Amino acid sequence: MKKLAFFLLFIAAVTSSSAQNVTVGPGEKPLLKTLIKTPVEGSAYFNDRYGKGKIRTVSQKEFEVKNLRYNLDTQQLEYTENDQVYAIQDSVQSFTLSDPSGKIHTFEKVKNITPRPFFELLVNGHKKLYKLNEAKKQTTEDYYTKRKTSKMVRQDSYFASEDDKFQKINPSVKGLSSVLANQREQIKTFITQENLDLKSDADLVAVFKFYNSL
Repeated sequence: MKKLAFFLLFIAAVTSSSAQNVTVGPGEKPLLKTLIKTPVEGSAYFNDRYGKGKIRTVSQKEFEVKNLRYNLDTQQLEYTENDQVYAIQDSVQSFTLSDPSGKIHTFEKVKNITPRPFFELLVNGHKKLYKLNEAKKQTTEDYYTKRKTSKMVRQDSYFASEDDKFQKINPSVKGLSSVLANQREQIKTFITQENLDLKSDADLVAVFKFYNSL
């Protein structure tokens, strides 16, 4: 954790943040403060619970973090230390994060994509499959009471990558047939025979693994 603290000190010294929810905390580390004016339902996090993670910086340095969490709204990483929550800033190139079941998820920033959110790598092969996990706050107002209520809504999307070409995917038979056009008939047959649900991460992964095996 000392190495991580030094890393954050360095970032704080060379990077300024325009995010309104980040202030300078003890030791000049970016202390995260919650500024919520209305009740918020749902969660902005990939996992609500903190998990073990490993961070790789743009300079290819690695840091292990015991209590890491990924905010899908701000696209920031957060960790806890001495009952305080700190934000890890922009020098992260990729990271891994374990979920409550113990599964390890891999996230990375993709070349030539701006702004640069983290994409979850679902399939690593000739044709890669990425998922962009996002959560956005939506606010509604009651017509009679004028009371405002906010909730976090997941807005996930999928992308295929090959030879640095990045393409958004419509998770449907037609959409995959377009993205995987050179094996269109084999892909259609595979989806039908396996009775796959293309709204499912696991079944999308199965399609891309099958494609990469052809």
